[in-house]
Amino acid sequence: MAKISSSTIDEVNQRTDFVSLVSEYASLEKRGNEYWAKCPFHTDKTPSFHIIPEKGMYKCFSCGRGGSVINFFMEMEKLSFPEAVLQLAKRGGIEVVYDGNSDFVPEEPTNKRDEYVGLYNRLADTYRYFLTETEMGKFAQDYLDSRGISKEMADRFKIGYSPADGKWLKFFLKKKNYTDEFLAQTGLFSKKYPDFAFFRDRLMFPIFDRRGDVVAFSARFLRGDPEKSGKYVNTPETAHYKKGETLFGFNFAKNEIRLTKKVVICEGNFDVIAYHQAGIGNAVASCGTALTENHVQMLERFVDTVYLSFDSDNAGIEATIKAIMLCRSNELSVRIVKLEGGKDPAEILNNFGKDVLVEAINNAVIDADFLLSVYAKKFDIATLDGKRLASYEFFKYIRVLKSDIQKEACLNQLCQTYNLNPEAVRRDFSNQSSNPPEKKYVSNEKESSPKASKGPVVVNAEIRAMLAVVARMENFSVMRSTLNVDDFEDPLARDMFIALEECFREGSTSFDSFLSRCTDERVRDLAVNSVTKGEFQENYDKVFQDCVNLIKRNSLKRRRDHLQNQVCKFNQSTLEEKKNLEFLLSEIMGIDNELKKL
Repeated sequence: MAKISSSTIDEVNQRTDFVSLVSEYASLEKRGNEYWAKCPFHTDKTPSFHIIPEKGMYKCFSCGRGGSVINFFMEMEKLSFPEAVLQLAKRGGIEVVYDGNSDFVPEEPTNKRDEYVGLYNRLADTYRYFLTETEMGKFAQDYLDSRGISKEMADRFKIGYSPADGKWLKFFLKKKNYTDEFLAQTGLFSKKYPDFAFFRDRLMFPIFDRRGDVVAFSARFLRGDPEKSGKYVNTPETAHYKKGETLFGFNFAKNEIRLTKKVVICEGNFDVIAYHQAGIGNAVASCGTALTENHVQMLERFVDTVYLSFDSDNAGIEATIKAIMLCRSNELSVRIVKLEGGKDPAEILNNFGKDVLVEAINNAVIDADFLLSVYAKKFDIATLDGKRLASYEFFKYIRVLKSDIQKEACLNQLCQTYNLNPEAVRRDFSNQSSNPPEKKYVSNEKESSPKASKGPVVVNAEIRAMLAVVARMENFSVMRSTLNVDDFEDPLARDMFIALEECFREGSTSFDSFLSRCTDERVRDLAVNSVTKGEFQENYDKVFQDCVNLIKRNSLKRRRDHLQNQVCKFNQSTLEEKKNLEFLLSEIMGIDNELKKL
């Protein structure tokens, strides 16, 4: 495939709204002309992620990650450099030009994700058509109407219907020239019977990613035996869909979540849609899995408070308790929504109207109150053993709290609620806390972090000179008129020079072009740190020229020393050696003259 031109890369950097892009992953706080956020790359308790829009750069002063617009998108979406450029260009309506052939047009789609997402988006529209425009989908539409879901919400969430015929989909997609190999990886077909559609005779809920692309489906049983087929089935995990990292409805809820700094987490698709229909636009749900550490960390960048709206049966209560622990371990406040008058938000909305749901959110109880009530019912606190067991369960909650003030307040609340002796409670809590808890509410997944460093970079004169050029890349033409790569002794400085030379030859002066050519993560981090701090803003011309002169001077001295060593080896026994000696001495004199000019 032809190489994307530097002019395209520069245009993507210049025209991409960096603030808008980052706001899709974190809630931004403006300070002057710059923005701060909780870092989307690690668990960040205070905003340490720094965005400089006019430079198109970011830097986290906690985990150390930093870079440019394209680099940020690459990291967040796990894309290669060309994939990131192509997707950002598509978002911004930027024409992609390729080197070597300005008329080159890549085959569509440009990558596997485009092909996958394109298929899922088209299928969502097809399923929607089957529901609303065909006779076979009428009974599914009748069911949807019986649940009180408005046409506006059904259109917005693209609710559809998958036909009962299991063979139509493969036949249809093969006619569209999709290969068997590709279709086998989409999650749309049975592994046991690869010609049969995975979703048959079901109500279809598209699952969108944060950008609004359909990446999966959640399908509800409608008729037959639910014990055999399952009430809900979801797209199996694919290369482009990870259920532990995806929340149903997040693409619709993210703006409200960002504004309110609150999120309502539900159990199911209908719950989310009912809340949105009631005007509560910050509701989301996990996709065929319990709430995970990844879910909470994703939300933690945007919210301060989590509202949990799960079923009130035993399974729902257990799920609520686990979610409380996860949220509290990430220092999020938690409220529990208690629903009365129906089994779920959709039923309450249908029977009583939206005001009841709004009131339920407004009257949500604090998680500590909820837990004390649950444990009081689970254990007979009229007995000493019941009080002991209920207290020990509540200790698990207290242990995940990060604040000593919160812990102290909860211990006091426990004593008052269960009528316990404070000293005895504190002794038991202290004794239990001295032993590791049996269960930790953390994910088994390792937190992503930058690759291990090879060692710190010594910022010598050569590195400093290269950083000065990186700060103002248009000055590289001045440097290369005086220096070449052989003038550098430091291997990292040589690599930086080569990267800048490649940028120069392609006519690119963007910081991202330089970063894309950095093979050493330490150089990348060093350059990002230097530029974000504005290290060379004062007396730039003098600093730059001093650095260039110093490198040239050191290079000439090394060359002079080398020639001097050769002179010392001559014995002038032959005419040829005498001539060579004269040549070396003249070179040394030339170097001395150059040194005087510096």
